[in-house]
Amino acid sequence: MPSVNTFETDMKKLRRKRRTKRYAKNIGFIVIIIVISGLIYLSRNAWLSYFDGILERAQASNTAVMNDGELAGGNYPIDISKKTNTTIGKLQKNWTLFADTTFYVYTPSGDIVYSAQAPYSNPVVEESDKRALIYDQGGYSFMVAGPKDEVYSKRLTDQILLGSVGADGSVAIVTANDKYASYLTVFDKNGSEIYHWADGTMITAVAVDSGGGGCLIASSYARGGTYRTVVTRLGFDSVEVEMQTQPIETLGFAVDYCDDGIWLVGQDALYRLSEEGETVLTYRYRFDLTDFSLSDRLAALTFETVGSGGSSTAIARTDSEDVFELSDGSAVNDVYASDAAVYLCYGSRIDALDRTGSLAATAPLDTVYREFSVLGSDIYLLGYHSVDKIEFPF
Repeated sequence: MPSVNTFETDMKKLRRKRRTKRYAKNIGFIVIIIVISGLIYLSRNAWLSYFDGILERAQASNTAVMNDGELAGGNYPIDISKKTNTTIGKLQKNWTLFADTTFYVYTPSGDIVYSAQAPYSNPVVEESDKRALIYDQGGYSFMVAGPKDEVYSKRLTDQILLGSVGADGSVAIVTANDKYASYLTVFDKNGSEIYHWADGTMITAVAVDSGGGGCLIASSYARGGTYRTVVTRLGFDSVEVEMQTQPIETLGFAVDYCDDGIWLVGQDALYRLSEEGETVLTYRYRFDLTDFSLSDRLAALTFETVGSGGSSTAIARTDSEDVFELSDGSAVNDVYASDAAVYLCYGSRIDALDRTGSLAATAPLDTVYREFSVLGSDIYLLGYHSVDKIEFPF
């Protein structure tokens, strides 16, 4: 049986210095229309009304919104220069920051709602709309936090491998012990144990459904020199398996629900499965995977293009079997997929792509940012020395 470390993968965001944009503006043709001055003058009443507001109409028809990228004032920037091990997220209408051994919840104006200590050696933060799960990967403790205060914390007897939190506050924790390679324990929103599942292979990914009634697990194992992954759907009110796929030849990095099916992010390919577990879409990577983000309707994956120092992005949709691909001369530091758009942080700029992959909005950035969090029309940017905020409507 492969060890736990065999299945661990480094999914840290790529950090590179900014590069110049590789696309230059196209040179257009200038069309000169010569008309008789007298005719223009005599017919001015007919055509002047047409030009009234033409600039506004032209701007409204532009497919890409150019945001100025101007940073917010007030409490921003928030100094984090003396903090380490930082990551940014969101919790309902607030944004969150984990730094050193403390979890912070901030209002949009930059005021601290509360902070909670999480003195973990290898902290991992997972968030849903209502709850945040902070667990010590390889350790024994985890904490669940809400928008206004800490909800509960626990110390387990077995080593924590990974965890997931659902929209209703349910938490799934995967541990390892001497008897099982993986052991799943599910806690309800109040911290009571409601479900257990033992797995003879290694659970490498888990996702709790939005209603808290069940979860998906990806169990991976090695055979014949290759990795195989089985996706299983479990219901917390039954001991029977609701669905289980045939082995898929990949190492599963992440699994999640999507419209009418399941996303599976593998080591070498993205899969979209039907609710019955049949493979609907397989997208094999051409480069090394560096980051990904999943939503109900979109899957966004970023890659490091070999030898160029740039990046490639792939966007898959639940309503299409086509995968959109985009290349850029700059490296992607962070990616986020909502149901309507994909946001890409290149360090020196933020881009938003619509569901078809077309550029919807862009904003320049004055410094390099590692991560970001999207809340409505605001984006919170995590840099090396500060957290900044910009308005980003589109």
